[in-house]
Amino acid sequence: MRRRTLIRGAVATALAPAAIVTAAGPAVAGGPAPARAATDLEGIDVSNYQAGIDYAGAAAEGRSFVIAKAGGCQLAEGPYVSSSYSGHVDGARAAGLRVGHYWLTGDFLTPTAAADFFVGHLHNYRAGDVLALDVEVLDDSTRLWNDADVSTWFNRVRERVGAYVPWFYISTGALRSGSWDRTIAAGAHLWAASWGSNDGTWPGAPDLGGRYPDWAVHQYASVGSVAGTSPVDLDRARSWAFDFTEPTDPPPGGGGLPKTSTEQDGVPGPVMWQRTQNWLRIESGYTGPIDGVPGPNTYAALQRNMRNWGYTGPVDGVPGTQTWAAVQRLAAAHGYTGAIDGVMGPNSWRGFSRFINQDRWN
Repeated sequence: MRRRTLIRGAVATALAPAAIVTAAGPAVAGGPAPARAATDLEGIDVSNYQAGIDYAGAAAEGRSFVIAKAGGCQLAEGPYVSSSYSGHVDGARAAGLRVGHYWLTGDFLTPTAAADFFVGHLHNYRAGDVLALDVEVLDDSTRLWNDADVSTWFNRVRERVGAYVPWFYISTGALRSGSWDRTIAAGAHLWAASWGSNDGTWPGAPDLGGRYPDWAVHQYASVGSVAGTSPVDLDRARSWAFDFTEPTDPPPGGGGLPKTSTEQDGVPGPVMWQRTQNWLRIESGYTGPIDGVPGPNTYAALQRNMRNWGYTGPVDGVPGTQTWAAVQRLAAAHGYTGAIDGVMGPNSWRGFSRFINQDRWN
């Protein structure tokens, strides 16, 4: 990259615009750091500045996981893959460490396109690896991704890879300044950045200001020394931070279901079907779970609703060309211009998803 991408640290603070809250949080009062729970794990996150780190040595020092920068979209010349990425993944895995991959947000790709680029360039991804989104403002970018952006990215990654381990990285200052109901509903574990006195010791739990149910991972220092490499970001993770997640119903008072990216990419996935099930619950007597997995009950409710759009077949929960032709008529009322032939393709799904993305089905 033509510019230093200062992921975190005092220099990054100096370069950031005055309105952007950096990861360095308020100083923590003096005194010994709280005792570390036996189930907590110590790890690090790395980028090009830690290329060549001794991962066997890191493991010997008690580090359990490594989250490597895969790339980002914060530079005007476009998205990129970090030059050190594959080496970090291979080195950490060879040393027996848990592995994660993170993407840096920016102004130069939509969340859906960013998720697609990220997934399309994953190196040696294995089920159980962390897939993380680093939400901050650096280099040529000027805007912090909001709740809708972040949840769209996480849901699109899930549509591409299935169930996975999602981490949402953000400074606690930026976290407290926003609302994250959709990101919570997307199932993302919070990776909170708050350095306290930033002396390499854990300063205590980060202050979330009530904006997230709990933290799963805490990046607590940017000045660590690991296996002879310095500086290195230090992270503390609870054991459940490595659990797979699925989308959940949003918390009470939340922002509702996330929007589906199918409206942009024409690829149906779990979020689209969640929204469909919620629409059918409201309008057509669907009583099953809002789980994004369509089955006979979902399709039967869809067939009942499609009688409004010319469907004359049985309500048997087995969709065929008559069912899908009716769905295409609905989609045509929302921008679809193709044939009414009962064969769903990307344009049919886009039109249908423009309907299903309406706020009344949130």
